[in-house]
Amino acid sequence: MEFLQWSCHDVARWIESIGFPQYTAISSRVRELLGITETLWSRSIADPPRDSIGLFLERKSPTGERADNLTYQQFLDDTCQCEPQMSHNSKGAE
Repeated sequence: MEFLQWSCHDVARWIESIGFPQYTAISSRVRELLGITETLWSRSIADPPRDSIGLFLERKSPTGERADNLTYQQFLDDTCQCEPQMSHNSKGAE
C-alpha cells in the first residue's frame, strides 16, 4: 500500500497516467485563482494554522446541506469565537 505515502505530485502523476492530464493544470489554476497554496499531505498538526480561505474550503468540501449553506463570513465568525478557547487550552497544556 505504497500509495498511502504518495505526495500530491505522485497523485497528480498517477491521475495523468490514467488519462486525466488536465487535472494538474485545472487544480493549479484554481489554487492560483483562489490565492491558496497546495497543502502538503505530510503537514504536521504542530505547524501554524493554515490560511482561513484554505480552512474554509476544507470545511466546504463535504457534501450536504450544512456545508452548502456555510458562508465564508459564517466560517470566519465561528473561527473568531473559537480562537480564545483554543489559545487558552493550548496555554494550559504547556
